[in-house]
Parts: sequence; C-alpha cells; structure tokens
Amino acid sequence: MSLLKLSCSNFRRSVREYAVLIISLAFSVFIFFNFQNVIYSDAMDVLANMNKDYIDMVIQAASVVFSVFMLFFTWYATNVFLNQRKKEIGIYIFMGLDNARIGKMYALEAFFTGVTAWAAGTAAGAGFSKLFQMLLLKMADISADIRFSFSLRPVLITAGVFWLIYGLMIIKGYHSIVKSSVLDLLTGAKKEEMKPERPLWAAVKSVLGTAVLLSGYICSMHTGEEETLLFVLAAVILVIVGIYLLYNGLIPFVVRKMCRNKNYLYQKEHILWVNSLAYRIRKNFRMYAIVTVLMTAAVTVLGTAFAMQHRYDKMVHFQEMYTYQVISFGPELDRTEIIQGIEENNQVEYSNELTILALPSEYFDTMYTNAGYAVVSESQIRQAAEEVGLDWDYPELGEDQAVDLSHVMILSLLSPDKTTVINGRQYDVLATDDTAYLGDLQRSMDITVLSDSQYAELKPYGSEMKIYNFKIADSDKLEKVNASADYIRSLSQQSEDGTYEVGSNIIYPESNEDSYIRVAYSVCVFMFATLILAAGSIIFLKVGNDAREDRERYTILKKIGISEKILWKSAGKELRFTYYCPFVLMAVNSIFAIRALGSVMREDLTYVNVISALSILILFTLIYLISLRNYGKRAIE
Repeated sequence: MSLLKLSCSNFRRSVREYAVLIISLAFSVFIFFNFQNVIYSDAMDVLANMNKDYIDMVIQAASVVFSVFMLFFTWYATNVFLNQRKKEIGIYIFMGLDNARIGKMYALEAFFTGVTAWAAGTAAGAGFSKLFQMLLLKMADISADIRFSFSLRPVLITAGVFWLIYGLMIIKGYHSIVKSSVLDLLTGAKKEEMKPERPLWAAVKSVLGTAVLLSGYICSMHTGEEETLLFVLAAVILVIVGIYLLYNGLIPFVVRKMCRNKNYLYQKEHILWVNSLAYRIRKNFRMYAIVTVLMTAAVTVLGTAFAMQHRYDKMVHFQEMYTYQVISFGPELDRTEIIQGIEENNQVEYSNELTILALPSEYFDTMYTNAGYAVVSESQIRQAAEEVGLDWDYPELGEDQAVDLSHVMILSLLSPDKTTVINGRQYDVLATDDTAYLGDLQRSMDITVLSDSQYAELKPYGSEMKIYNFKIADSDKLEKVNASADYIRSLSQQSEDGTYEVGSNIIYPESNEDSYIRVAYSVCVFMFATLILAAGSIIFLKVGNDAREDRERYTILKKIGISEKILWKSAGKELRFTYYCPFVLMAVNSIFAIRALGSVMREDLTYVNVISALSILILFTLIYLISLRNYGKRAIE
C-alpha cells in the first residue's frame, strides 16, 4: 500500500475522532472568510454613505486579532492531534518505515484534516455570507438591503492566512516526528510537560504567581485615573503571567497537598481521581492557562461590545439633545418669535438660551491652538439646564474652581485634567461633565464653566455669543426636521465683510455617520462566540486525548473489583475540575477586567459580567456533559 493510500485510509478511519478539531477549524475559517467578504465583496456597497471605510478598518483590525487567535488555537489543536497519532504511527517503525516516511504520513493526514476544515468553512462561509451580513447589520441596527455577493479575493486571503498558519504547524509536526526516537513515538502521548519539582521551588512559584495576579488586579483598579494606558497594559500582562504561574505553581501545590492528606485521600472515591488530577495538572497546565485567558478575553470582548453600544446610544442622545441651534455673534434675537416660526410646521418640546464667551486659544494653557475655546458663567449654565430639565448638581463655584464641559466618547485613555489655566490663572477642575447642556456645540468647542465673577473678569478679552437651542417633537423623523429647516436657515445674517453675525446648526436624526461603531459592536459579539467555542473545543480535544491514556488504568481498576458506577462518578469529578476550574478563575478575573473596561469607557458593566459568566457556565456545562459521556465510552466502558 502506498503512503498516500495509507494516509487516506487512516484519515477516513479516524475522521470521527478528529470531528471536534475539524469543526473548530472550520468555524474559524467561516468567521474569518465572512469578515473578509464584508470588506472585499460589493454586498455592502449600500453603506457607502455610512463611513464604509471605517467599517472596513474595524473589521480588518478584528481580522488581525482573529488571525493571532487562530495561530495559537491551531498550534495547540495540532499538538493534541500529533500526540494522539504518535503512539499509533510509532508502530509503523516495526513495519520497516523510517522516521521521514512516518513524518510524511502524518503530514498527509494533517493536510487532509486541514483541507476538510478549510473547504467546509469556506463553503459554509460563502453559502451563509448574506445571512452573516444580515445578522451583522441587524445587531448593529442598520437598515440596508443586503444582496448576495461573492468574490474570489476573500477566498484567496482566507486560504492564504489559514494555510500559512496550518502549514507551519504541519511542518512543525513533521520535524518533531523526524527528530523523535522510536521510544519517543511509542510513549510520546504519555510524556509530562513538567518534571517533578522540589517543594521549596513549588512554594516560591505559588507565592510568585499569586503576587503577580494580585498585582494585575491592583493595576486594573487604577484604570480611569492617571496614566490609564500604562495601567491597562500592566494589568493585561500581569494577569496573563499570573494565570500561567497559578496553574504552574499554586494549584498543583494545593492538589499535591490533597494527595498527601491521607484522611482526605481515603474518603469515598477521592483516591481514584485526586492522584490522577495531580498528574493531569502537571501535564496540562499550559492548556488550563490558555483556556482561562481565552475565556477572560471573551468576557472582556463581550463587555466591550455592550459598552460600545451604550456609549453609541449616549452619543446619539447627546448630539440630538437639540434639533436646531441658532448662534448670534451680536444681534439680539427674540426666542419667542423663533419658536413661533418653528411651530408653523412643528411643535417645540423645549428651548433655552444662554450666553458664552469665546476666547482666543492663547488665553488657555494648551498645545491645541486651532481648537475653539469658550467659558460660560455658572448662572447661565444653571438656568439653561433648568429650562430643559437637566440637572446641574454642583455647589456654587469658588473663585478658583471650574467645571469642564465635555462630550460623550466611546472610550478615553486620557485622565481628566485636575486643573486648568485660563489667562494665567489656575483653576481646580471639580468635574468633567459630558451632559449635553449646549448640545452639539459642546462637541466642537472646549467649554469651561466658571463663577460669575471670573466670567466677568474675562469678558473684556473675548467676544460673547448668544446661543438659542430648540428641540422639536418627532425629531427622529427626517421630514419633521426638514419642515422647519428652511426657516432656521433664513435666520442667518452676514456682515459686510462676509462673516456670519447669525449662524444656524441643524441636527438631523441619526445619520449613521458613526455606524462603524455599531458594526464594531456586532463584530465583538461574533468574537465572543468564537473565543468561547475555542476554549471549550480545546478542553474537549484534550479530554478526548486523555481518554486514550486512561483506558488501561480504568481496565485495571475494574479488574480489582471497582464498579463502573464508581468509576463514572470519579471521572465526573475529575472532568468537573477540568471544565470549572478555568471557569472559576475566569469569573474572578472578569470582575476586575470588566471593572477596568467600565472605567475606561465610563459605563457600569456589572450586569454584562453576570450575563456573560452565566452564558459561559451554561455552555461549559453542556460541553462537560457531552465530554463526560464521550470520555466514559472511550475509557471506562
């Protein structure tokens, strides 16, 4: 039999065992292909007026992150695949095959697995591309008529990325087999990844891992304050390193203590699984660490998705606080008369007016000399807020106190200023407030609230602007906004030098100019699902591989009189640790990760943390039950 036929025969015989690997890789290809299809096909040309360039940029960035994830997932999955095959292909040594030919056989089997996964993922991606795009836009709440579109470029990019990653893993496996001895091939699946270590060194690693992880938690608590970016980076690095050291130090240390505690070990069936668990942790600690990091990343990605959605809604609400704004640089206008003009076609829900003082940038201690700067008196902002039902919950400002008016942003890694300098005088900033007191105007100018006396002192250095704000009923309907738009524009006046003395600003209903933010939210949801399925698949693959090793152990236990019922119970406890230990650690990590994310994005994401943790718990419980049944059939029955 030729090497190709033997490899084909082995692949067909073992395809059911590799089903989880194939499905996981195919799902990754499916998601990556559809990301590329959104960018390069003409199916979403309807978004040309909705910042499609930004949408493409967001999805391309997600594709890069997804490629990195595919690299690590494929690396681990192919390692499991190789360990499953090593003992079996090692037997071919006795059939006269040398290592090079055995390596080629493995490479062919791995290639067939990759071809199956790539073909299935690409075919499914192409077949469901329209549905994928419809779901993407539905979650983004974008109305568009999506048509089926297919182009060759997404197929080529997906194939290139997949085979670059998977091909490297095949070469790595081939090289491993060629360099292995016969003994390595026959016993490779049973090699430990970590040699027994001295108790003192284990204690040191336990303390070090705990300290590093706690340091990461402490850094996450400081996000949203000074040097936020530095704390975010430190928290991510320390938590990942801490998780690795925890599985390589503290957890094995605790389990070994359990093994040495005879009173505990000999109770019930503890002896049947605790010793096995100690060995399993030593062997699989890297797998536990990878899964925990993936799960923590998944929860953080989902938290990011919900936070982006909420921040976007707040941005829209901020921008649409008023429908019309009239800005006068001199002439005094009659607000009542303007309301009457608007109400010829619309009903005015509320309105206000206030005066602000525009100042040249040189009066501010700033490097941004091209930005617009202004100050407003406390009494003006308090009255304007009261007229439209907004709260101004600050005590009366002192002579050296100020409040900065900001606008709603998706996220900010910059810490709010604690002081500001205007005309050489320093003011303590009590707060940075993103309430839309001045509506859309707040997005285009840097506005500071000062006490009335300080405003009066600065008045000679700037020019006053009178702002008239109006909100109409049904402002979410374009036709209603347009009904009074011509009248608002007619209020504009120009001086002899061509500059506007009276200008207007019409805020149209949500124009989807920031639709890329909502698409990014949808992409994050898909990333969450992919990361969680990957984490579950890694454990499932590893448990399936362990079942092969454990069959001999369970056979011996049955021969000495231990019933299958007790063995099933013992296996269940061991597998529960495998699935729920990463979950528990992820739940703890996510508390700090979500809090840090909430600080950066200025959102309370506690409920997201609870929902995502419960979703993962349900999914992992389902995978655990399937895995236990599969493990029992292979190892016990």
